[in-house]
Amino acid sequence: MLVLFFFVNDRGSANAKIGEIALSNNGILFFDELPHFSKSILEALREPLEDNKILISRVNSKTEYETKFIFISSMNPCPCGNLLSSIKQCRCNEAEIQRYKNRLSEPFLDRIDLYVVMNDTLNDSKNIASSKELHENVIKAFVKQMQRGQEELNGKLSDADIKKYCLLDEDAKALFESAKMNYQLSFRSINKVLKVARTIADLNDNKSITKNDLLKSLSFRRR
Repeated sequence: MLVLFFFVNDRGSANAKIGEIALSNNGILFFDELPHFSKSILEALREPLEDNKILISRVNSKTEYETKFIFISSMNPCPCGNLLSSIKQCRCNEAEIQRYKNRLSEPFLDRIDLYVVMNDTLNDSKNIASSKELHENVIKAFVKQMQRGQEELNGKLSDADIKKYCLLDEDAKALFESAKMNYQLSFRSINKVLKVARTIADLNDNKSITKNDLLKSLSFRRR
């Protein structure tokens, strides 16, 4: 789904109308070419990404919509798109690249759980799990989370639940203390690293988060 307009329709109307954010509840909201969305639209995403709800105020009323969606976005590494290419030459200078990156604010980026860089690669299908295998692994991870007594899946754990369920083994604890300093992680980023690590541990059938689980989670953070 390519979302071009997502916010509330008819800003001047006295009645709140559902926009793409609310319509994406329990679904997926996908933004292609993320930096090309206006700053006001991206900043408006901060509340629903953080609180899983959006409040729309109108002349005569206030309406709250639930926004429990999966947010996925894509972007090029630079304006021309060739910065990381091993085949094509990048045509951008450093100032152009920096201006491109600056379209996304730190508070907005801090709310993203996973960052993945897609490099040029050959079409090699070796050691790639099938869709069936991936589905089975995800279901097993969901079952583990329910068996722990969680009311929410890992991605929606509260701060209190993170302390209860995202437990590190001794090696992981030592690594995490070092990583918090080296990565200069914010409080929000720390919680996101722990929730992702908990999911990786579930997929690896580990009761506690191990050093390898944590390293994998840290590899998905923006650096």
